[in-house]
Amino acid sequence: MELTKEQIQFIDHRLENEGVKYLEIRLEILDHIVSDIEIKLKPENSENEFKEIVQNVFVSLGWKENFNGSNFPNTDKNASKRLNKEYRKMYNEGFINFFKSLKNIGIFLCFLIVFIGVSKNLDVKIFKRISFVLFILPIVVIIFYSLKIYMRKYEKSIHLNYGFFYFGFAFMMISLPIQLLKYFSESIQKSFFLIAIPFFYIFTYSGYQVYKKAIGKVEKIRKQLL
Repeated sequence: MELTKEQIQFIDHRLENEGVKYLEIRLEILDHIVSDIEIKLKPENSENEFKEIVQNVFVSLGWKENFNGSNFPNTDKNASKRLNKEYRKMYNEGFINFFKSLKNIGIFLCFLIVFIGVSKNLDVKIFKRISFVLFILPIVVIIFYSLKIYMRKYEKSIHLNYGFFYFGFAFMMISLPIQLLKYFSESIQKSFFLIAIPFFYIFTYSGYQVYKKAIGKVEKIRKQLL
């Protein structure tokens, strides 16, 4: 027997109340529960019988009740590990795929040539300031997208978490070395920026592509849960 929209919403709300906060996990569990209930539910079943069937399916899928409340054990942790592998692979492949495009290679070489030219024709201190500005610019973009997400009022999502994590991953990785540069000579600082900044932008671009895919997945899940 196919469930009504109201019955599906009842199950979804219960999952949320039971602590299943992440969108993708709720959808995955919801699919299992709905499939099982549709097999067991009969047209003559009352509302109370429907809720009893829901309860039995919850238990069969690992739901437990204890002194601290009730939940589906390890659900968030397992899903987070699995999705992190997917997004890490996506992020690394994005960097490699960048150099598979002649257009991208051309843009990279042009940027590198201009950047080297600037480093040779400007004072080291001015060049360092320009490098710091180039380093900060992607963070402004990330903050802008963060505000957009906040305005859309998305629910908690593992996809969204990893999308933002890999969007800002290059910034996090380069932050510590930049802080330590003050202990080195200006020539070493200059060489560091010449090498780091171009690749920093490629990794950030890869992170942006990961972020876009994550948002697409979240939007798809939201539509399925509506």
